[in-house]
Amino acid sequence: MSSIYKIILILIITLNLNLFADNNLSFDYDYAIFRDEGIKVYLELYYGFSPSEMLFKKTTGGYEAAGKLKLDIINKLTGNSVVIKEFRVPVTLADTSGKNKDFRLTGQINFLLDSGTYLIKMDASDFFDSSKYNISEEEVVLKPFPVNSVSMSTIELATDIIKSSDENNLFYKNTLEVTPNPSNLFGNNLSKVYYYLELYNLSKQELGDTYSVITTLANQDGTEIRSNPKKYETKTDSKVEFGSVDITGLPSNRYLLFVKLLDNSQNELLRAYKYFYVFSSDTIQGSQNLTDLENEYLLSEYPKMTEKQVDNEFNKAIYIMSDQQKEKYESLKSLDEKRMYMFKYWKGISKYITRKDYFSRIDFANKNFKSDLREGWKTDRGRVTAIYGKYDEIERFPYEGSTRAYEIWTYNNLQGGAIFVFIDNSSGFGDYVLVHSTAQNEPRDDDWRDKINIR
Repeated sequence: MSSIYKIILILIITLNLNLFADNNLSFDYDYAIFRDEGIKVYLELYYGFSPSEMLFKKTTGGYEAAGKLKLDIINKLTGNSVVIKEFRVPVTLADTSGKNKDFRLTGQINFLLDSGTYLIKMDASDFFDSSKYNISEEEVVLKPFPVNSVSMSTIELATDIIKSSDENNLFYKNTLEVTPNPSNLFGNNLSKVYYYLELYNLSKQELGDTYSVITTLANQDGTEIRSNPKKYETKTDSKVEFGSVDITGLPSNRYLLFVKLLDNSQNELLRAYKYFYVFSSDTIQGSQNLTDLENEYLLSEYPKMTEKQVDNEFNKAIYIMSDQQKEKYESLKSLDEKRMYMFKYWKGISKYITRKDYFSRIDFANKNFKSDLREGWKTDRGRVTAIYGKYDEIERFPYEGSTRAYEIWTYNNLQGGAIFVFIDNSSGFGDYVLVHSTAQNEPRDDDWRDKINIR
């Protein structure tokens, strides 16, 4: 395996699609888990930036852009950060015109960690334009690998796997160069899905004289499309299993790749699986399985979102949802239903406000209105910002002994002009509450000035 915290970059020519963007910068990530020689667990984190969205600056060697990635890995049991790192991910081009920027800037970072549950926080941004950023987080469970029984790593999906003797290449492992695909998106010029995994503690006592590895391509519901069985003699206690699956002709959709380990009697002992996505411009027009909306959903960030992420997005969107919409979401049982509901919700209101613009308001609230008691978007000022946007004018009145601190916000174009008055009732904790507004459906109190006096 590669050494810890080292980083490698490679330019991969792939689809130039705005995938999985949280705000206004595309950022893909994935990971795989392997056994270490000791008692720790090896975590490989893969990520990708889109140079076509990044700011290039003229240098003596051409034009340079760079991604910036801040990592914070937190042990959920202790609450302590075990890794805090920041990386600069540069790329230089001789010419930025045409399609020269249409590739993914892909990297890999390796960690050796104790078994446990971790929260990985990733803050990705454009190094030369900090307004372009993407914030992601992922909960990862690292289970200890058994010492005396057969086990299997997770699956790494790749754009290519070739034989190599270059041990200095950090995509190198076990005589192979495995180029990761952190987006898990294939199709068009990526007609093969390459996969890599490792098998451990292979013994005749558990497997017999021979064993089989079956790689299966399936629809997302598990229905088999085709399988490729391989049979091996039990000679070594570990094995690297890799190969590729041809996806030529598959319509745009989500698919499942799973690998099974069977003993000499064809009993299944272990199974690893991985979802991936196919986008094919050759099949998307004639596909009878997917509507245009479903194809757009497939290429959005939603299929990759965890339930925690979708629920968090819903919670932040309730300010602009009707009671009926809230009840509908809360009645949904499956993660896929929640993902599709939120995707359709933003599509439905996009003529009034886009998802990107709304969450820019949420970000503004979190940065400017966080108190000692609540996150910024949960405060009254955060709610007003989420619904109406940033104020046009603001008047701030600080605490002066006999009067509380308060603010008056003015929206010049809201209902012919409206104001919002917020008072800090939290004894200096910065938790301002809305006490008066001239906007419709907001609390109105023409005697609000009486409330700023401290009695």
